[in-house]
Amino acid sequence: MIGRIFLFLLVFIATLVWRFPYEGAIADRIARLEGRTGVQVDYTPESASVMGVEWKDVRITTRTGLKVQFDQAKLRPTLNGMSAYATQGKNQGRLIMGPTGDINLRMDQLKFDSGSPQFGSMVVTGNVTHSFTKRAGEGSLRLVLADHKIPLPVEVASFETGSRLFWQDRGQGYELRIEIKLIGGPEIAADGNILLEPQPGLPAKLSGSLNFQTKLGKGRLMIQGTWKEPHWTMVRDS
Repeated sequence: MIGRIFLFLLVFIATLVWRFPYEGAIADRIARLEGRTGVQVDYTPESASVMGVEWKDVRITTRTGLKVQFDQAKLRPTLNGMSAYATQGKNQGRLIMGPTGDINLRMDQLKFDSGSPQFGSMVVTGNVTHSFTKRAGEGSLRLVLADHKIPLPVEVASFETGSRLFWQDRGQGYELRIEIKLIGGPEIAADGNILLEPQPGLPAKLSGSLNFQTKLGKGRLMIQGTWKEPHWTMVRDS
């Protein structure tokens, strides 16, 4: 008798697990993520099972126009959260969304479209975390800009940056502060701070400066305008 009850419970639990609406659970979590961040997620569904939900042709776009695409993605609902793994060729990204409203994102050499003609595409490696409770987050990233149009004091086709990022919701959008160090081989080194301030209905306002040093001298590269249309002013030390 006990054996039959145990077998019934085992079959019942297995049936619940097998028939759990994984696709609907993931869709709900993605909708919550889009609503909270303004990020748009587009994809083509492939399969849904006890092993998770699989997508292909995944496209993610932020409010600033930043875009990233993935060939494949596997997502699994957790208790009031979600875990996701996505691939871009041989490179990958991982996301964990917890029940308290925290997100942890890890990126390994992922290629992004910056959404700005001057910044161009960028290859991103690093970690970022975001708390929906605090409406704030931070991260540490390494970026390689291979096709930029930034008017640097010396010609550098590709350069690398190490950056610390901090952002806070100001009610009308997120304000982003970036502590940045730029390395362009032996040609240039620079460091400074950049601020992105939200403007309702408009691209984020951009301001800041980089102190640079080259074989030709030192100076500052001032930046103003917006993320989509930045304006640069160079001031050389006398």
